[in-house]
Amino acid sequence: MFSFFKSKQSKQNRIIEFLSNQVVVDIHSHLLPGIDDGSPDTETSLFLIEELQNIGFKKLITTPHIRMEVYPNTPTIIREKLAIVKEAAIQKGLKIELEASSEYYIDDNFTELLQNEDIIPFPQPRYILAEYPMIAPLMNFEQRVFEMTKRGYTPIIAHPERYRYWHKSPEAFARLKDLGCLLQLNILAIEGYYGPDIKDCAKYLLKNNLYDFVGTDLHHERHLGRLKKLTEMSKEMQLLEKYDFKNKNFFSNS
Repeated sequence: MFSFFKSKQSKQNRIIEFLSNQVVVDIHSHLLPGIDDGSPDTETSLFLIEELQNIGFKKLITTPHIRMEVYPNTPTIIREKLAIVKEAAIQKGLKIELEASSEYYIDDNFTELLQNEDIIPFPQPRYILAEYPMIAPLMNFEQRVFEMTKRGYTPIIAHPERYRYWHKSPEAFARLKDLGCLLQLNILAIEGYYGPDIKDCAKYLLKNNLYDFVGTDLHHERHLGRLKKLTEMSKEMQLLEKYDFKNKNFFSNS
């Protein structure tokens, strides 16, 4: 019995060591209360933030959706919610650093926001987390990238492994990198949360060194449970542990 608990504790320590030493900063989550499909209230936000702190993260850059017809958030709304959560986290005694940006859905409304400089980028440098449509590819995705880069922003493409329309055209991922984009892995893709085909694509991108960042894309407690399940997956953990993600660069810029 003792050896069982010792083994279980060792597995838990493995993901804590990976997140606290190699990742450090989560750059993709939905933790601000009541403004998208993530946390519904401040109490839930604090619970999720504390759990992320407990498994090793030292800083969270949370990224609520901006998709005008569904989640019409603005920099003002996001900053106000962030201030509420930061104050509540201090009152609770949490030590983790909290910042906010957004996950931008790339459509015509985003182009208007970009033209008006109505953007809340990452704290430093000027990165934008960009979400592409899930069902069909943008016909002008290269132009969309150019719109961002010509204004001095660097696009981080959120969870590229989830865009199934590119699974049979893997050269599209390399093309994004050639255009100046960075790619962000959803860590639960490796766990298998989104399905075996998406897991296979994520493994391909890892093995070809195409990712730059990793994020939880945490919305709720179910995601948290599946994240912890990674401790039981030795091969998947090995893939993650040997990869040089750049997340920790955001910690030194804080």
